[in-house]
Amino acid sequence: MVGATAVAAGVTAGTGAAPAAASPAGAPAAPAKAPVALPAPTGPYAVGTRACHLVDDRRDDPFAPTRTPRELMVQVWYATAAPRGERAPYLTPGLEPVVEQRFELPPGSLGRVRTDAWRDAPVHPRLRAAPVVFFGPGRQDPAATGTTFAQDLASHGYVVVAVNHTYDGPTEFPDGRVVPQNPGTGDPAVLRKYSDVRAADLSFVLDVLTGKRATRLPADIMRSVRRGGAGVFGHSLGGSAAAEALRTDARFTAGVCLDGALQTDAVLSGLRQPFLLFTEPMELPTWTDFMTHHTAWGRRMVLAGARHYSFNDLATLGVELRLDEVWTAERFAKFFGTAEGRRAHAVTGDYVRAFFDHWLRGRTTTSPSLDTADAAYPEVTIGWRAGS
Repeated sequence: MVGATAVAAGVTAGTGAAPAAASPAGAPAAPAKAPVALPAPTGPYAVGTRACHLVDDRRDDPFAPTRTPRELMVQVWYATAAPRGERAPYLTPGLEPVVEQRFELPPGSLGRVRTDAWRDAPVHPRLRAAPVVFFGPGRQDPAATGTTFAQDLASHGYVVVAVNHTYDGPTEFPDGRVVPQNPGTGDPAVLRKYSDVRAADLSFVLDVLTGKRATRLPADIMRSVRRGGAGVFGHSLGGSAAAEALRTDARFTAGVCLDGALQTDAVLSGLRQPFLLFTEPMELPTWTDFMTHHTAWGRRMVLAGARHYSFNDLATLGVELRLDEVWTAERFAKFFGTAEGRRAHAVTGDYVRAFFDHWLRGRTTTSPSLDTADAAYPEVTIGWRAGS
């Protein structure tokens, strides 16, 4: 039987400020560091979110040390008319130190991050037949690194489902278990396996969301979603998995890869669905091969000055946490290039939303434009076009 339960995020959410350091007797307490705000959503709706624990008993986890069903933690964002209660934390307590160590951030940095989503808020009563978009993070990253994208899409009436891919990225379960990420690798065969498993995860979660598995997500979320095609996007390996999900599951109808090398058969087969590559200004053989073989609608947008982490939350957090003062100049440039992080992240989010507005909502004109250079986004050039 498939298990799916909505769970609390596991902490009491507040401002996200780090606690004040202990002070000697008689000395004033050191002030807590100020909260760090993610970019505010741009849509007309307030945003709610829920964490859900799903178990797929039809698959053994290929990465677990013992035979066990595949378990996933999923975060769902959606429009709400009741923005009250507790703000959702950016990460669960068990993941904060794991992710801080991975990115060499000062301890307590991610506990200061403030989201704009209300934990366990009710779904907006007018949210019906909402388009669904899945998000997948980069290799070794938690799904939280796409929070700003998810919040913004939800504020425009989308239901966004972000999947933590257990063992691939760090995951904390409701019982307090923290499963760390597997070691990094450049082995194409291993990366292909991760991509395949991620695509299977996405299809399983879509089965649950659409009621094809025995146990469902919360009823109000189920009622709010559109039956039919879903969008899918991801950063890095999450973008590769998006392409594989499109190739293997026709229910995914449009996809975006944010600066990810494609590790799937889609490279040589192309896809039957529209696909957007949004990348830094470099060339990868997998992009070249994919663009050669893809015959459906396709675009490659190139963001001037960007590097690999210009395309998720770390771009804006790098500015707000002043990583240019914490990291070496070389490390900062390797992660973010010369593009200003908040602007790079905002531009990426605008193009992602325009893409899904067009292909999931049928909007014939979008801003920014997907077909021509847009004067409001001078840092973006169109590097490839297929279809119209």
